[in-house]
Amino acid sequence: MTHIGIIGAGVAGLHLGLFLQQRGVEATIYTEKTPGEQFASRLPALVGRSGHTRERERLLGVNHWDAGSNEFGTMNIVLAGEQPLGFAGNLERRFIAVDMRIYFARLLEDFVARGGNVVFRDVHAADIDAISEQHDLLVVATGRGGLNALFPRLAEHSPFDAPQRYLCTGLYRGIAPNPDNASAIFVPEQGEVFEFPIYTFEPGITGLGLEAVPGSALEPIARMNYDADPAAFNAAMIELLRVHAPAVHARVDPATFGLTRSLDLLQGGVTPSVRSGHIRLANGKYALALGDVRAINDPITGQGANSASATAWMLGAAICASERFDEAFCTGIEQIIWDYIGPIAQWSNAMLQPPAPHVVEFMVAAAQFPPVAETFVRMFEQPVRAWEMLSCPNTTGAFLKGHGWKGMPVAA
Repeated sequence: MTHIGIIGAGVAGLHLGLFLQQRGVEATIYTEKTPGEQFASRLPALVGRSGHTRERERLLGVNHWDAGSNEFGTMNIVLAGEQPLGFAGNLERRFIAVDMRIYFARLLEDFVARGGNVVFRDVHAADIDAISEQHDLLVVATGRGGLNALFPRLAEHSPFDAPQRYLCTGLYRGIAPNPDNASAIFVPEQGEVFEFPIYTFEPGITGLGLEAVPGSALEPIARMNYDADPAAFNAAMIELLRVHAPAVHARVDPATFGLTRSLDLLQGGVTPSVRSGHIRLANGKYALALGDVRAINDPITGQGANSASATAWMLGAAICASERFDEAFCTGIEQIIWDYIGPIAQWSNAMLQPPAPHVVEFMVAAAQFPPVAETFVRMFEQPVRAWEMLSCPNTTGAFLKGHGWKGMPVAA
């Protein structure tokens, strides 16, 4: 009988394990945190899970948070600056946001309750060969313990050698809800602010994700020590919202606004990179890279968890259809996954740069034509199409012309 080893209990590892379990394929998940330890850990990310991810969760029977106040079906997009513009569009299917500590813990509990095997331990690169002896195929879905370094970095797909944004992501009280809405504010030369409702350890909480361009006015708060002076940190965040996200600031109650607790703040940066999809181990077996190990992107396009789920299902289907896990298998599934995540990596990297003229034109048109606005908003749930649309000025232009756009006005 086939037995798969999965290192990592994030979205990629959990969805793969649950997928295989549902289809009668034995899998063991290796993770360093028990569910209780997940609950007590630092916020790992702010995640909006798209409709296609939610459908996979329903099929797996792990859609525990449906129909709550943490869903949103409309996105408000703002391009700030001297001549700001904004528009809103409806998503095809509503997104949902759940504190990932709760999410990871609950899905791991589901896996165990259904008979799954979990080994709670730290796994390092030096452990891979020994662990692989117990499995027909090893899937590495976490980069901790130096595991990502096992897979060679692909320079041709990894244009950055340092973070392009400094992150300051947290959970906040004191922001009046904007029912069924999320916001994405793009501030030229400064960064981005993302805001949406989230299910967490207490009700009525808002997730704020701030991405700061290095050297910008947004950067200091991404480095500010909350524990040293919580009041100063909260005041600085209110001021940043006032200046750069006034629509969010208008819903802030200064008397009650603040980070929920120290553990609910994540600061740092991500260096986007793509790595080889598989390696041959010394014992002749193979290890596959999945999720952030294969491709880690800046969270600016919100695709990390959603692409992890999608590719976990791709790999799961390939495993169920195969009896041999050799070089041919690994090369084949590596290409299938790359066809999906490659455009996402390109789109995410492009979003970290000043927008190209045709992208600005797309947003100007979206502010005037609701169907264009809806297409732009739905790119966040159709990431491959997003890059097809935005990577080529001719494709963008043809789309806009088809919706009645006459072109950008010519300055007098």
